[in-house]
Amino acid sequence: MDTHSRNSRRQFIARLGTLLAGGAAVATLPQLELVGRALAASPAATPGYRAAVCIFLLGGNDSFNMLVPHVREEHDVYLASRGGVYNASSNSQGLGLARDALVQVTDTAGKTWGLHPSCAPLKPLFDRGELGFMANVGTLVQPVTKTEYLARSRRLPQALYSHNDQQRLWMRGESELASSTTGWGGRCADRLEFANAGGLATLPPTISLSGNNLFQTGSATTPYGMGSGGPVALRRFTSTTNAAERIRREALEAMLARSYTPIMQDHYAVLGEGTMQISDTLRAALDPANGGEITTAFPANESLASQLRMIARMIKASRGSAINHSRQIYYATLGGFDTHDNQMAEGSHARLLARLSEGLSAFRDALAEVGALNDVVTFTMSDFGRTLNSNGNGTDHAWGGVQLMMGGASTAGGPLRGRRVHGAYPLLELDGPQAVERGRMIPTTSTNQFSATFARWLGVPDSDLATVFPGLGNFDRPVLDFLG
Repeated sequence: MDTHSRNSRRQFIARLGTLLAGGAAVATLPQLELVGRALAASPAATPGYRAAVCIFLLGGNDSFNMLVPHVREEHDVYLASRGGVYNASSNSQGLGLARDALVQVTDTAGKTWGLHPSCAPLKPLFDRGELGFMANVGTLVQPVTKTEYLARSRRLPQALYSHNDQQRLWMRGESELASSTTGWGGRCADRLEFANAGGLATLPPTISLSGNNLFQTGSATTPYGMGSGGPVALRRFTSTTNAAERIRREALEAMLARSYTPIMQDHYAVLGEGTMQISDTLRAALDPANGGEITTAFPANESLASQLRMIARMIKASRGSAINHSRQIYYATLGGFDTHDNQMAEGSHARLLARLSEGLSAFRDALAEVGALNDVVTFTMSDFGRTLNSNGNGTDHAWGGVQLMMGGASTAGGPLRGRRVHGAYPLLELDGPQAVERGRMIPTTSTNQFSATFARWLGVPDSDLATVFPGLGNFDRPVLDFLG
């Protein structure tokens, strides 16, 4: 194989995004269908840089205690369903938050809402229009009423109330197929891959700060995994001053540069070469000596805050000449939300919400520091909501819940129509019109609608949305209006 042919093939494989995640080979040789999808990808219609940041709240966030009705009549219903205000000595089974303990916010329509006291750092964001909520969103195959649910007369998502299954459905961007091996973030990246043409071709659009995941895996895209401290360098191969390490590095580079038969061996050599290039380029771009640091203070020794801090640094570096990407999708996680026990105890759910809120507040300031506040949207996903009433010491698995969105305010040139509670926030009544089985809320907005809104904003054409999100056509409003 001549040098020109080999270089062209290397560039092609690099653009397909079949790389190493966290430094280990995880992709196989692209098949013809995958090649066709990649070649069909086109630059995003909207110029400039855009990134979406997903924070997955693992375990199922009790989000009806994150955003609480503040109007007295609605709060009274909420409090009755939650067993009254929690008190460790006099009402240990209560799950409710007192009305006067809530952090009060007012939406654009003049309605008041209450944030959990631990979410106080989010109030300034909401007040500026940089934060919004999507109410009662969950996995749905098609719209379902309470009557239809009880009669089982409509198709329902697979394995409702199961952690693993519901996480996978959120990540897949559909609520019916059991065998899908790709996620909606990865399928978006497949279609936006060539938006990053001219930049660091070996770095995929999907970058994970929390390991390999289904959400960012596409037909032609495998996420690049890195830690909160940045990409890990190859040990004993990086020094330019140590003679032994330099010799090892040169030998490795020579081995990877060769052409091999069979083709699979050659393919993995290309992967190894690409990963070394990513690691070297990112470590240089993130080096404080090259301007790769940020000054915004983040909470110390907090896993989510550390992930978001590195994402902010990566966004800053990615818009520079060394990486030069225009579309990226990031993934971070915060675990511990499976609060069957001691949910209201100090250090449990309240501490998780504080970690989320403090991390988001710092991340917002970091995005402003690097000039990307209007170019990035951040959102949460979680397995499901939780039961309104107590199991005696906590809550159990439910269905619909509340998710949040953060970004530059539309009133200040940003994409987010914030300071709003989008969707239909339900009456939190145990046997109300949207509630079944101990206060499990039947969603009124599907995960597909929620997710497709981010996909369109990133630049996925409307004509591709139904392919990225199977079943999206089952809903009257496939794309929602919280992003401009």
